[in-house]
Amino acid sequence: MFTACPTTALPARLQVRKLLVHFVLLAFLLALQTINAAAEDKTDLVVMNNGDRFVGEIKSMDFGQLEFKASYMASSVELDWTKVTEIESTRRFRVEFADGVLASGPITRSGTAAAAVNFEVEEIFGTYTRGALEVISIEPLERSFWSRFRGSADVGLTLQPEVGQTTWTGNASVDYPAEKFRVDSQISSYFDSQENADNSVRQSFGLSYYQYLSRKWFALGMIGFLKDNQLNLDLRSTYSVNGGRFLTHSNRQGLAVFAGIAATNEKYFDTTTNSNGTSAEILTGGEFYLVRFASSQVKTKLLTYSSLTDWGRVRVDWESSFSWEIWNNVYWKMSILENYDSRPPEGASHNDFTMTTSFGVSF
Repeated sequence: MFTACPTTALPARLQVRKLLVHFVLLAFLLALQTINAAAEDKTDLVVMNNGDRFVGEIKSMDFGQLEFKASYMASSVELDWTKVTEIESTRRFRVEFADGVLASGPITRSGTAAAAVNFEVEEIFGTYTRGALEVISIEPLERSFWSRFRGSADVGLTLQPEVGQTTWTGNASVDYPAEKFRVDSQISSYFDSQENADNSVRQSFGLSYYQYLSRKWFALGMIGFLKDNQLNLDLRSTYSVNGGRFLTHSNRQGLAVFAGIAATNEKYFDTTTNSNGTSAEILTGGEFYLVRFASSQVKTKLLTYSSLTDWGRVRVDWESSFSWEIWNNVYWKMSILENYDSRPPEGASHNDFTMTTSFGVSF
């Protein structure tokens, strides 16, 4: 393991820590803003196939579950999308269909129309009609900029006094969905301290911009920062542009692949090596999600970087998580992270693998 960091690395370390604190604070401020926005009266109508009628606010629809909140409810409820027969709303929504088509406007679901044409989106230049079972997601497009944000924050802490070990992990994510694009951001911090061993520190930040094109195609821009003392890495900055496609996309599972060009700048703690600098790489990657139950889901993201300036060097970033909603947007999550480098600088490890558990809240 890496044992010491030069004093010149301190500013970068402090900047990453400040970034983590600011990001987590932003996540909780957005949660408070969402709560305030929810206090406004809404008149969306939802009718179930057993005749139950709900008047209130449609929060969203993902993974086959319609999130709904009425004024008399203490918290939001999740309704089975396949058992909803009618919807009426004058609010604007961003609707995504199974074939990748996006539409935005007020929505209606008819209980009397044929199954292939029972869902409508009233766009500015006409009405878009499809079957309700072709709907992948529904996101409200509120007038307030802040009310569009979605996100989560979780923290995990493990104490083992008998071996003198302390492990802490913190994660936060904030997403902004719009009519034709989506912005995802996430930050994570991992710290492990054990007697008679060196501390392990891993901190990262990522920002992704998805521009939806025709049908199932999209353009993707990504920025990533990683600090990992197990890899002898003071700071790695990666910038990439990609084109991608959804191979499968439904309420229960999805798979997207993409490829592009990346520019990476690396700074290692051991400045005596010539490993510092900027390199060009070919990026290939994929994202996968699977929902088995209403409150459980698996997410996986794999990125492979093949160097063009250091031929033969390959880096792999892999992250996977399983989350289970315990109660009312409170969840338990298990995460796996792996960073691999086939040609690290002398004295550095080839990989850093971590597995953590945490509890958090989504908003």
